[in-house]
Order: sequence, then C-alpha cells, then structure tokens
Amino acid sequence: MAMTIREMIKERSERLRDIANIPPHEAAEILVQLTSLLSTLNAYIVDKQFTYNQKRVEIRAEKKSVAEAKLFSESTIEWREWQEAVAQRDALEEAIRALKYYIRGLENERNLV
Repeated sequence: MAMTIREMIKERSERLRDIANIPPHEAAEILVQLTSLLSTLNAYIVDKQFTYNQKRVEIRAEKKSVAEAKLFSESTIEWREWQEAVAQRDALEEAIRALKYYIRGLENERNLV
C-alpha cells in the first residue's frame, strides 16, 4: 500500500526526534528525502489551491456579497485540505532547516577534531 505524502513526512519527522542517534550519512539521506517530499508537497498544494479556487468561484456565484462568499468558501473541505497542506509545508520547511543546521554543526565539529 502506497503511503501518502503526509505519512512519509511524519515517518521521517519521527525519526528526526532521535537526532542524537542518527549518523551523519543517514541525516544527509533524510535531508534529501525531505527536500524531495517538499517538491511533491508543493505540487499537491497547487492542486488543492486550484480545487479550492474552483469551489470559491462556484460559491461566489451563489452568494449576494463577496464577504458572504468568502465566509462560506473558507468553511469548505477544499479550503481545509488546502490549508492543511500549507501548514504541512511550513512544518516540513522548518524540519529541513533544522536538519541542515544539525548537519552543519556536525561538519564544524568534525573540522575541529
């Protein structure tokens, strides 16, 4: 059974919680995997935003005002899925930054020895 993007990110993020016991080469591999997942997630976000925008247009045609249409469109499953994906991307970007910082620290430590 294929894993979703969210499940793959969660699996690698959970592995990072034990960062002190991750060898440098494995940390570098995880960084490459997370970066690849970021690219896939960005494509997913574009798709979800497109779906949400279509729904928004549909709702705007039904409502009397833009404010009312916005209120209704932001309570749809399409909006929620899009926002969840954006939040996932933000968390993934932060994990990538932290992993880069960790790897850089290992390199500096190795250069001091």
